[in-house]
Amino acid sequence: MQEQAHLKPFENFRALDGYHCQTNSFAKIYNFYHSPISEDMLLGIGSGMGFIYWHQKGTPPFLGGRDKNKNFHVDIGERTGVVIDKKSTTSAAKAEKTMIEMLTKHQPVMMFVDMGFLPCFDFGEDYHFGGHTHVVCGYDGKGKVLVSDMDPEDTDLKRGFVYEMTLEELAKARGSTYKPFPPQNAYFTFDFSNYRPPTAEDIFAAIRQTVDQMLTPPIKNLGNKGIAKSSFTRQPFQT
Repeated sequence: MQEQAHLKPFENFRALDGYHCQTNSFAKIYNFYHSPISEDMLLGIGSGMGFIYWHQKGTPPFLGGRDKNKNFHVDIGERTGVVIDKKSTTSAAKAEKTMIEMLTKHQPVMMFVDMGFLPCFDFGEDYHFGGHTHVVCGYDGKGKVLVSDMDPEDTDLKRGFVYEMTLEELAKARGSTYKPFPPQNAYFTFDFSNYRPPTAEDIFAAIRQTVDQMLTPPIKNLGNKGIAKSSFTRQPFQT
């Protein structure tokens, strides 16, 4: 991992240490808007706990403790009074224009990127994973942005840091077409006008949803069905 940053993040933005790229990115956004919530709470109220078994041909099987809840951001928003929209576009030019408009207003931008194209990481030229999120938190008004991410080499609590990327590098990472999970220039917008802390009712609803996702998953690679399926493999696992 390499680090270099001369740009400064937006005022009140902090590169928080964390555990998972998506919950850590959401935590940074919530903290920036003066509505701090822990990663643990975000994971819970978004019903993000679960189990996934994924085996792509030519790679070792993958085991994960996250549920692939497509409405994760919606559930977090509804249980905190925040409107969170996920948007994407096939146009790299449009994605960049929208991002720059948001950055010019000093709004950090949470987005999906292919980790294989991020210059701060060294996973090898054949590595690609487009399900990663980070937060762009600064802009020089020309051709560079400041990005907040976490050190993947750390275990347990990962160290948060910031580094610079060119707009060209970022466009390549955002628009990657490599599988699995190509990022599709996806990003999030937020409206904190009606923010509120999650209630006990919100928390119990999230627990019920998590249990239901485990017991009745939409595909056999998730939840209890995924646990049963993974028990039949004899190959080494990635985690």
